[in-house]
Amino acid sequence: MSRQAYVNKNIPISQIRRVKRDLEKFVLLYEKITFIEDLYCDETVKDSIKKHGKTPQTGYKWLKSWNEEGFDGLFRKGNSGRVSKLSDYQFEILKKNIVLKGLSNVSEIKEEIQKEFGVTYSERHLRRLIFDLGLLEIMDSNDKN
Repeated sequence: MSRQAYVNKNIPISQIRRVKRDLEKFVLLYEKITFIEDLYCDETVKDSIKKHGKTPQTGYKWLKSWNEEGFDGLFRKGNSGRVSKLSDYQFEILKKNIVLKGLSNVSEIKEEIQKEFGVTYSERHLRRLIFDLGLLEIMDSNDKN
């Protein structure tokens, strides 16, 4: 049986996860470039995209992005995805309310959002929001008490 290794924990886990999430973007970019490289080597879209475990529709979307914009087309667009239910200003209010009111679990935060803004989030999505707001440490410290 081995002993637990010492880990210097000066950097918060939320920052580690943020860096990890940023690196995932580059992994996806690498995957897209490899797909385009396969096409340069005369592979079909269907065969090449299958190696990456994606659908042919995704392959044709990547190809179209490449043909229209080159490398820039393969980067994920900053404004892609759904529009948030809350504005940045509302998130700032929420963050202050969580700290001021000492909200310590997901169900309390869910109630606060519903009461304050009339918006409902799933608990799974709320956990991601807590992370994105930089409040994970508060939640972790409250879980230990």
